[in-house]
Amino acid sequence: MTNKDSAWVVFVNKAVYRFFAWASATWNRTSSPALSETYIPPLDVIMVWHTYLLNPRAFFEDSRRMSNPYCTNLVAIEEMPLTLISSLIDAETLDPLPPSDERQAFFEQTSKLPYHISLVSDRSDVLTLHCPFCAHPNQLVRWIDDDEKGFAQTRFVHACEKCSKPITKSKIGIRRFCEEVSRRRTGERVFISETLLNPLTGIVDEATANATVTKLFKVSPHSTPPITTLNTTNKQYLDATYKVLQPLPAGSNVHVEATKLAEGLNYDYLVLSDALHRGVRPLQRISVAYSHAGLASLDLVGAVLRQGSFIQKMAELGWTRPGRFDLVKESAPLVRSIARYHAFLDLMSYHPTSFFVPTLDIDLAWHTHQLKSWHYRNDTLRFLRRFPNHDDSVDALQLSKGYDITAKEWKLRFGVPYSVCGCVPDGDSESRLSRFASKISAIGTSSHSRSKSASSSVERNGDASSHAAAAAVVNSRPDLVSTEDDEADSSHPSEHNLSFGNPDDSKAQGKGYLREKKSEKCVASAKKGASRDPWRGLQAERNEKRKKEGHKEAFTDPHYGYGAYYPYWGSMEAMVLELSVDAGLGAGAADAAVAGVEAVVVVVEAAAVAAEQ
Repeated sequence: MTNKDSAWVVFVNKAVYRFFAWASATWNRTSSPALSETYIPPLDVIMVWHTYLLNPRAFFEDSRRMSNPYCTNLVAIEEMPLTLISSLIDAETLDPLPPSDERQAFFEQTSKLPYHISLVSDRSDVLTLHCPFCAHPNQLVRWIDDDEKGFAQTRFVHACEKCSKPITKSKIGIRRFCEEVSRRRTGERVFISETLLNPLTGIVDEATANATVTKLFKVSPHSTPPITTLNTTNKQYLDATYKVLQPLPAGSNVHVEATKLAEGLNYDYLVLSDALHRGVRPLQRISVAYSHAGLASLDLVGAVLRQGSFIQKMAELGWTRPGRFDLVKESAPLVRSIARYHAFLDLMSYHPTSFFVPTLDIDLAWHTHQLKSWHYRNDTLRFLRRFPNHDDSVDALQLSKGYDITAKEWKLRFGVPYSVCGCVPDGDSESRLSRFASKISAIGTSSHSRSKSASSSVERNGDASSHAAAAAVVNSRPDLVSTEDDEADSSHPSEHNLSFGNPDDSKAQGKGYLREKKSEKCVASAKKGASRDPWRGLQAERNEKRKKEGHKEAFTDPHYGYGAYYPYWGSMEAMVLELSVDAGLGAGAADAAVAGVEAVVVVVEAAAVAAEQ
């Protein structure tokens, strides 16, 4: 393939396939809880592992909802050994170092795949898939094929080499659901995806999970509109028709029972979705967990692709450049990102039901915390009384509104701006009534004419005013914000989960236009009020300057990536966190926290470099 974007999609599909092969194998590990170098997979698989951990609830539930090698191995890898992994990457070139014989042998023996991923794909490049209809291992499935019908392409379909039925990713997902239901009926510990964790707190709740499954499977046969399949006229469904809540008789064949259920669902994702989502927690996308071909409850291919825009932003900041933070005097932005992340957590605890949006530097520290899954879960349950999750995508208007709320509450709580990257300035903290009252009180004083003249001067000479305001800025929290131009971009809003829907739709274009107009209005207001709020003056000055340099206003580009941002909601008691640099990350010290963030930077950039070779 020659198209770079298409080649990247194929590479990610291969990496995800290799991850599942590695993670579902029998490892025969020692009793040591730490992963040694031998168990560390190739860099492409590490990339997928990294993304999986950045969906903390999905990863945690997947590791606990069944008892099989895949779930057992997820428990073993829930704490990514960042320092060890970064030591296996050349610090100058970001190329992976040659693996030890033991490490390469372990991966190849467990996954049954070559250690080194093929970077070139053509029609002779194949993988093995088991048919969801007859379970035959199809060994000639192409990664790329004519008419985009390869496994790594958008219209994948493959005629089974035995039964000739069409294999698609959604049919593989339906088969996985039916297998889980049938295994559950044997008494095996199996929980359906999206049911095991309390939706508000993220705490394991097996009793509620079982009750939810009972409700899922006992859909009324008189539902309106009725549930139907393409191969039966019986409107009674799941438990009524297939006894899915009843234990299987001794000696029953699990695979045969799974096939019966899959045929009843017509191997159709829409039928399954219709059956499961009637009156049961609509925010839980239960059927979505079974809409793809992988073992995870989320589409890891899409998740990795969505992370790409964030990694690109880190590269644009220069933070992925080898040696960027080697000198202590140059590490201030990295240390500040950790302090800002703690402040962000504090803000979340103080406003437990609000939807807050991080900046790029905060998001990097946040990702680092999530890569230590056990610590992240325990820390957030301790400080926030809930286990925050990612969301796959957020509407542009919702995301921009969440950012504006975050910026407002941040400034109220900490006294300094949330962002000084050149995007929309903060709103005026002084009410219109207060500003009007100030003007009235000045009438009749000798200074009134001078004030009015100065005010007119500000309106006529906004640039000069904002420059003066910038000079007048007093930074009371250098741990939370920097006025240095070369550090401005790190406080740009993180928008890698931004969703406009169809980017060419007029509604999508309209959302971006509304944001641009709001920014222009806020800049004009900030210039006028620069004398009252020098920080806003600085933001206005930087907005106009950076726009000329090509800076793009956040939440305005319908074609900007698509990704999984992390909204939070739920109820908890507000509590103030200690904002020491070493709090909350579970590493126990500031240097360990910084080392963790640095390791993430190295790992994700090295994976991107490897994919381009």
